[in-house]
Amino acid sequence: MSISKVIRPISDVRVGIKAESAFGAGLDNDGTDGTAYRQLPVVQVTKPTFNVTRESRLLSGRGLVKHKDDTIINTRGGTVVMPFECIATPKLLAQHLALVLQEHSESGSYKHLFEVGGQGSETAQIGGTISNNIPHTVNLAYYPQASGGTRISGAMVSDLTLSLDYGSNGGYMGMSGNYFSGFSNPLAGATSLETDFTIGNWTAPEATGYYNIGDMSTKTLTSDGSAKDLVLKSMNLNIANGVNRVGFNSNGDAEMYSIPEYAITGDMTIKLDDNFDYTSGANVVQDFLDGDTLAVAINIGDGTLSSVGELNMQMNIQYTGDPAQDISENGIFHTLAFECVDIGTSDNNEALEIELFNGESQSSW
Repeated sequence: MSISKVIRPISDVRVGIKAESAFGAGLDNDGTDGTAYRQLPVVQVTKPTFNVTRESRLLSGRGLVKHKDDTIINTRGGTVVMPFECIATPKLLAQHLALVLQEHSESGSYKHLFEVGGQGSETAQIGGTISNNIPHTVNLAYYPQASGGTRISGAMVSDLTLSLDYGSNGGYMGMSGNYFSGFSNPLAGATSLETDFTIGNWTAPEATGYYNIGDMSTKTLTSDGSAKDLVLKSMNLNIANGVNRVGFNSNGDAEMYSIPEYAITGDMTIKLDDNFDYTSGANVVQDFLDGDTLAVAINIGDGTLSSVGELNMQMNIQYTGDPAQDISENGIFHTLAFECVDIGTSDNNEALEIELFNGESQSSW
C-alpha cells in the first residue's frame, strides 16, 4: 500500500462534552436524544491517555527474549485522562467549575454560585443519584476524524486553572486542566473507540461574553483590616480535587469516585506602590511572616451579575512563600503565591466563592 498524502490540521480536532443523567452512562453520539455535545474553543488539545495495566514477562522455557503470548493487557480498573486548554466562556466556565468542585447552586435569573469551605456540604463521593446535575459527570468526545473519535464516559475535571494576563489571549481568561475518568474499558461500551459523532449537531462555542482582565471594576486585597485597591498584572487560580476511582463494576469500570481534598492555590502579580510595599501597614513580607489571612475581591463587570460575562470572586488567602519581585520596564511588581483557606462557617468565610451570570440554567448542561 502506498503512503497517504493526507495531512490533518489541528483545526480538524474537536472536543465536546455532554452531561450524563446517570454516572458513567454512554450517551447518544448524534444528538437525537435531545442533548447535543457542547464544543470547546480549544487552544491546545491532546488525545486521551488510557492508563491501564500492561505486563510483559520473561517466562521459563521461552528462551532469552520475551514471547508475544506472554504480554497481558488489562483495560479493567484503569483510568483515562486528557488535558485541555481553551478560552473560558461563561457557559463552559460554569460547567467546568461544577465538574471540578462537584458543588453548585443557582438562583434568580441564571446566577451560578460555587463555594468551597471546610464546613460546607461539598460532595466527597461521586457516583450516586444525580440531582440538578450534581454530582456532575459528562461524556467526553475527542474527534479528530470521521469514524475515528473517542468517547469517554464518567468524565469529570481533576484540576482546573483559570488564568488572567494582559500578555496572553488578549487579556481574556484562559481555562486549562485535566479531565479524569475511571471508565477505561472500551469493550464494555460506555467508553468507546472508533466512534462516529454527528458534528453538525454539536453546539458551537459562545462568540461573546468572554472574561477580560481589562473589564474588572473591583480589585482589592484586604490587609490589616483595610480593603486596598491593587493594580493587577496577572493572576492564576488552580483548583485540584485529587479525585480517585473506587471499586469495580461488572465491566471493571469505577463504581464511584472519591474526593479527598480541595487544594486551591494560585499567584497574583501586583504593582508595588503605597498600598503594597515594605512599610508598616502595607508590608507584604510582614503579612507572609505573620501568617496573616487576607481577603481578595475581584469583580469582572459592574458587580451586579445582570449581564452575560459578569463574574464576582472572593478568596481568603495566605501567602505560601516570601513575595517575589517582578521587575520590568513597566516598574516593580510583587508576585504573591497563595493558597485559599476556610476561615469560618458564615457567609464570605469560605476559602473560595465564585458567582457568575451566563444566561442559561444548569438544566441546559
